[in-house]
Amino acid sequence: MKTRKLLLILVAALMIAAGPVAAMPLPTGQTAQQWDFDNNSNPAIPEIDLNPYGTAIATMAGSDSGPPPDWVTNLLGRDGVWTGEGILKVILEIPNQMIPNPYKEIGLEIGFVGDLVDFSIIPIPIGGSVELVEQNIEVVDPTNGWLKLTAKFILEPNPYSEIICYSFASGLAAIDYIIVKTICVPEPMTVSLIGLGGLILARRRRRS
Repeated sequence: MKTRKLLLILVAALMIAAGPVAAMPLPTGQTAQQWDFDNNSNPAIPEIDLNPYGTAIATMAGSDSGPPPDWVTNLLGRDGVWTGEGILKVILEIPNQMIPNPYKEIGLEIGFVGDLVDFSIIPIPIGGSVELVEQNIEVVDPTNGWLKLTAKFILEPNPYSEIICYSFASGLAAIDYIIVKTICVPEPMTVSLIGLGGLILARRRRRS
């Protein structure tokens, strides 16, 4: 089974650093959500949801001409994994603060197997600019082929929500988990996203 560490200590530290925030798990304008895909729900809501502005959803899809994606209880040492033959797409819809701030930062982390073939962010309402600040892929399990993708985007101005699309290709592409954190920046200053892995949880996996 997957194991999780609750965010109480980290959230408390974040709230202390940001000052008093009444009855909110994160400072105003911030969201954090994580999908572990504990079941085959598609679309899926996040197992860890710190988004006071609405419920984010993740939709898994395959290629237009291929078979639909499949959820499996265990694959290559990971529990709760979506797989796809040829192409595996994930479409994330993230609601956020409906205030016209100057810009928004988006941090993304995906555990996957395969090759990254396409990605995009569509701001809602459509308009403004989308800038990819950085994107990296690292090997986390060379034996089983698991990789970790991390990316950071800046959207100007702040949209009310965004649609994030990522596609992976392989004989058997797979997605194990997804983490998304957003910050709507109310002032023209740099606000860096907290490290995604540390914000959400320390992940331990049961190997088959």
